[in-house]
Amino acid sequence: MGETSDTILEAKETGSDELFKKRVAQFDYYYDNRTFSYKLRKSVKQKKEQKTKYAIVIRRQIDSRGRYRSTVLDIKSTDLCSVLLDINKGVEDLELSRAEPTATEALMYYSYPGLLQRLTVEQAKEERNEPLICDIQAGIFYVEQYLGKELKDVEQMVSQREISWDTAWALFFPNSLVYSYHSLTGQQMVLIVRRSEYETHRDDTRYLEVTCDIIDDDGLEFGFAERVFEIDEYSGTRPIATLPVFPLRYHNDSESIYARAVEFGKRFVQLSTHSFHEITGRAFTYLPTPDGPKAEQIFVDGRVMISPSAHVRFCSTASAFPAVHQTLTKDSLTDDQYAICTPVLRGFAFDRKTWGGFSLACLRDVNWNETAFDALVLGEKQKKLIHSLVRQHVKKGTGFDDIIKGKGLGLIGLLAGTPGCGKTLTAEAVAEVTHRPLYVLSAGELGTTPDSVEQKLSSVLELAQMWDAVLLLDEAEVFLTPRNAIDLQRNALVAIFLRQLEYYQGILILTTNMPEQCDHAFESRIHFSVNYPELDFASRKIIWAMFFKRGSIDISDEELCHLALHPINGRQIKNAFSSALTISHANDSLPSTILKDIDVVLSVLNDWQKATRRGPAADVVDLL
Repeated sequence: MGETSDTILEAKETGSDELFKKRVAQFDYYYDNRTFSYKLRKSVKQKKEQKTKYAIVIRRQIDSRGRYRSTVLDIKSTDLCSVLLDINKGVEDLELSRAEPTATEALMYYSYPGLLQRLTVEQAKEERNEPLICDIQAGIFYVEQYLGKELKDVEQMVSQREISWDTAWALFFPNSLVYSYHSLTGQQMVLIVRRSEYETHRDDTRYLEVTCDIIDDDGLEFGFAERVFEIDEYSGTRPIATLPVFPLRYHNDSESIYARAVEFGKRFVQLSTHSFHEITGRAFTYLPTPDGPKAEQIFVDGRVMISPSAHVRFCSTASAFPAVHQTLTKDSLTDDQYAICTPVLRGFAFDRKTWGGFSLACLRDVNWNETAFDALVLGEKQKKLIHSLVRQHVKKGTGFDDIIKGKGLGLIGLLAGTPGCGKTLTAEAVAEVTHRPLYVLSAGELGTTPDSVEQKLSSVLELAQMWDAVLLLDEAEVFLTPRNAIDLQRNALVAIFLRQLEYYQGILILTTNMPEQCDHAFESRIHFSVNYPELDFASRKIIWAMFFKRGSIDISDEELCHLALHPINGRQIKNAFSSALTISHANDSLPSTILKDIDVVLSVLNDWQKATRRGPAADVVDLL
């Protein structure tokens, strides 16, 4: 701001010093207690002139008690009004377009650099528009005469990269880029300023409210969405970079932040409608409270579906996220617009079964396990059947449809067996080889009343179909058990479930521990069913060998045989190996003590099963 003083001196030398000063007048707009109306009176002695000859009329608002409240500028010059509109192109909530244009002190302050630039341009023209130049000079004169102290104070503080709270508004030029740190996801953000104004909380504490825009996808529209920051009142000055939001140019690493923001913005725009990824990092969700949704930070290490359209439809706290108020088209963004694209993505975390906001910086492509079927301890005939069916379904089938269009297009499987025999692993393998998300749902999560089951099941089936997910409904006995004439509520649950399955077109896998209790109506709707026997010695040996191979730990055939003697299921084998691995890592003794550590874990398991009268896991074999 200070470097433009030479331009002002030059302007004063080229025209009458008094002419543009006469184009500015100050009046008090006060309340007359005698006439019970507001009136204007000159607050500074000036020669008698008609207000229509002024370029700017300053109205100081005075209340009925004679106290100053605010200042409003009436822009009487159409030339000056046009210049101000041009300088502030794209700035929201301007009063310059009204029949009687007005401006605020802040707007004139923000327009000061633009007025100086425009004055230089107009004075350099061969055919000068003197009335226009005079009115531009009047605008500059107003800022320097009436806001001169603020100009000097701000310039002095900014030179030290500090600012006081009462002048912090001067930092936030409309349409300028600002920086903020999104603590919930640990990401840097670039935004664009729309406006700033001082406000008061209910407890009478004051703050500066800075309203910014980002570019977001709220699930309904793509475009500008609003984010509001509060800078609480403080005494003295503070480093600008310590404010919760501040101009990007005052960040020590502004250039690289801008470049990274542009890069991330392009990645954000290129994300598909439903985008499946892996993620490790900070995220957040909104919890419903009596006072409205409250943000809670979470840590996510797993797979997520970035899906704004599903988020806005199915997340009960979606309204807590910013809503788009002005739409844009994705294929016409500038670099500045890419830079202000949000780094916070709306979606669903499958492991947590939670809707939330996720970090764009932490997203990575899914690492699919193409050999997942090889890990199944299952007969080759069954594996081939399941593999072929799901592969064909992914290719949209053979074109065979039900008599009623839209019915019977899903692929439904029933997996039966005791816990830990491989049912869930089969569903995981199906998801891996088809490159689809796995949505695991327990029957208990659907509720116990017909209404809750219908509502929840309908939502889950719609989501799974929308995302092309493999849906695993665990512990589905309540829906599979034959109906009878006594339990009418359960009959209603079964009927609802059957009706929903008729039109489901995705892959659904049901698991049960009681295959003998299955309603005949379900049997006709199941495309494949597999009964998993309890693991025998050979199966357990294969599973143990697989975990040692994954851990890159050598083990002899004799040692594997000792481990396979323990009559435990696949999940218990996995947990025992994982626990022993943790112990060995903690003691820094891997791999020499892994077998001893497994021995300890199995001993504890054996004691627990004896205590709960489930029979011994087996006499623990001394492996060393």
